[in-house]
Amino acid sequence: MSHGLIYNTSLTPVSFKEYGRNVQQLVDHCLTIKHPGERQAFAQAIIDLMGQMSPHLRNVEDFRHKLWDHLFEIADYKLDIESPYPIPLEKDLSRPPKLEYPQSRMRFRHYGKNVERLIKKAIEMEDGPKKLAFTKVIANYMKMVYATWNRDGVSDELIKSDLELLSKGELTLSTEAAIKVPKQPRPKQRKRAVGGRSGGGRSNRNNNYKSKNNNKRRNYR
Repeated sequence: MSHGLIYNTSLTPVSFKEYGRNVQQLVDHCLTIKHPGERQAFAQAIIDLMGQMSPHLRNVEDFRHKLWDHLFEIADYKLDIESPYPIPLEKDLSRPPKLEYPQSRMRFRHYGKNVERLIKKAIEMEDGPKKLAFTKVIANYMKMVYATWNRDGVSDELIKSDLELLSKGELTLSTEAAIKVPKQPRPKQRKRAVGGRSGGGRSNRNNNYKSKNNNKRRNYR
């Protein structure tokens, strides 16, 4: 006799994925137990199992309290048992709303979102030398970012054109303006000891010792 496959998509959603569907089924079975003592003992066994499955909660303050709250939430607050902590209500464990991802699309992703913010700030500045200097800083940063993923080189004309496009014509640089890539600080090198790692100092001492011995031999002759 063949049995059809059961897919998770056809089952009820799991309240806490970190505990898995087995814990969900154990809680569902606990709801069907009529004897209060057996139901209480079964619920305690589920709490112990949840604690073993979530060792990271052991370092959290009152982690046992959190596990009991999760048990009641998995049971949809229909579990009639005694708890060592105040039994939560559904409104007390209401989950925060989901955070929406930013929907704005970047025209040039290789420059990043920070460049767009800098350009927006520069547009809001008053015309003058400070705004021009800030625009040059943005262009220098754009060239540095561009060079990180394209090592073939980038022309100043391309950076100026992209800057004008991103700012919708609000920020422009003259054709004579040079764009420089900020220099990255080099790591400090350790100073070598006298003689170096190759043992130059020791070899010099050995040579001096040999020369003295040769002079003594010549005198004996």
